[in-house]
Amino acid sequence: MRYVRLALVYMSLSARAAVPLGAPLFFGVFVVAFIVFGPTGMRAADLVFTLRTSWPLAFVLWTGWLVLALPVARLALVPPSSMYLRWLPAPRWVLYASAALSGLVVELPWMVLFGRGESIASGFAAGLGALAVHAALVTRPVGIVHVLVALGWAAIALQPSVMIAFPTACIASLIAVGHAMDRAPEMHAMARGSVRARAPVIALAMTHLFYVLRKEPAVLGRAFILSILAGLSLPMAARGHDLETPPAFGALSLGLAAVAISPAMSGSSAAVIRSERLSAWLCDVMGTSPRTRALAAALATSVIGAAAGLFLGLVAAILLRHSAWTLVRVAMIPLFFGMAVGGAFAGFAREADASPKRGDRGMVSALVVTIMGVVTASLWGERALLLHLVLAALSIAIAMRRAEVLRRRRGVS
Repeated sequence: MRYVRLALVYMSLSARAAVPLGAPLFFGVFVVAFIVFGPTGMRAADLVFTLRTSWPLAFVLWTGWLVLALPVARLALVPPSSMYLRWLPAPRWVLYASAALSGLVVELPWMVLFGRGESIASGFAAGLGALAVHAALVTRPVGIVHVLVALGWAAIALQPSVMIAFPTACIASLIAVGHAMDRAPEMHAMARGSVRARAPVIALAMTHLFYVLRKEPAVLGRAFILSILAGLSLPMAARGHDLETPPAFGALSLGLAAVAISPAMSGSSAAVIRSERLSAWLCDVMGTSPRTRALAAALATSVIGAAAGLFLGLVAAILLRHSAWTLVRVAMIPLFFGMAVGGAFAGFAREADASPKRGDRGMVSALVVTIMGVVTASLWGERALLLHLVLAALSIAIAMRRAEVLRRRRGVS
């Protein structure tokens, strides 16, 4: 009974650490599943069959899920607050089982997809395979365990036979979860200082990104949900307008990126500015200039915007069946647009933060950028992307020039 209590305590700590970051992920997956597998949509069996017959598509979808769920899986497998539980005189298998069950909860959407598409055994094989990869990815350095897990994952993802995939997934997950639990103290030590940058701009931008990821993950969740919806709507809009040429698809992806990414960047840039305010004292101590701070904020929001745009483009490219050049345009144009809009919105958010009407200015900026993106895409097509890049560069330059004035107006030392 005491071992059951230990397992419950471990799983409660995992839930407390992973829920703030996992709730937006699960909500986004639910929205996507509701649209794709709706009454008039495709069936899970059709998608799983396509994955079994097309290894490039299987690789893309598996990689997308593994990357998207990795931060949540890491917190669920080895929550930082569970360190003291490893010192208790209890069998190691109790902690291994608790971590595995907590990690499987994160893999539930993946398990449901394969379970409904093929069988329950296939669902568990997919979930255990994803759990094994996530458990291996949270440990460093790369060793024999990572090689074995990679080979097992290849057998699970590309092997249609459940008789082979399920035992392989069980063995791979046992090895990877045990390795992750044994290396947990080293993992938390490396997590505090494993990523360093010498350039002040890059270091400060990474600080902002880590703040948004850890403290305000809902902002990222909203951005990626909007990107998913836009990516899903692009093939339907293309069929509705009978688009055939690559430039037409590029213009459509640019317009949808403006509709989805601009509102998302309004919230993301505000979160980055809040991180800038919290780190102002450290920047003052280190002698970081206001121009460097403004450039770092622009870099952080550009990374978020580029990630959202790339996600939009990849979702749309997966669903489209056109030439490779068309798919490259559909994937890359939202990426560059998101990068440009993200950099510009950092300056907009700084102006709004120094204004008494913060919310109004943020909404107005998002509305103006959205309208401008749609209008320019309809008038000039994908060539309007160059205009957005130029305007973003000008906006960043203006933000750097006004950084000192706005810093004094906001009352930041």
